[in-house]
Amino acid sequence: MSPNAIQLTWDPPEDSGESIQSYELYYNDSHFRQNVRITISPPRNTYLLEDLTPNTVYHIRVSAKSTRGEGAPTPTIQERTLEYGRCKLCRYPIQIVKIYTVLSVNSIDIGDGQICHK
Repeated sequence: MSPNAIQLTWDPPEDSGESIQSYELYYNDSHFRQNVRITISPPRNTYLLEDLTPNTVYHIRVSAKSTRGEGAPTPTIQERTLEYGRCKLCRYPIQIVKIYTVLSVNSIDIGDGQICHK
């Protein structure tokens, strides 16, 4: 992970008898409010959002699309990208690390820490 990326994972919808053609991932940031849509082919249910701005809140949602159309999206979640910092001991620049997993209803923070490069 980096201050420029958020790792996303979601659960497929419960079996509705429909074949999923794609997942539609929507996101925008809190600064520019530019809406972005990315189409992801199943069975893949993960995606790494890259080239993001450090220390910025992103609004994210996912929906499944079948031959009958696009289903209801997940609730919108808000995730903040990481920021760069300095090691408290040596003041050398460090990358603050945190990994996010997005599920169909909420997100789970599964770890964080700091890496000193000195």
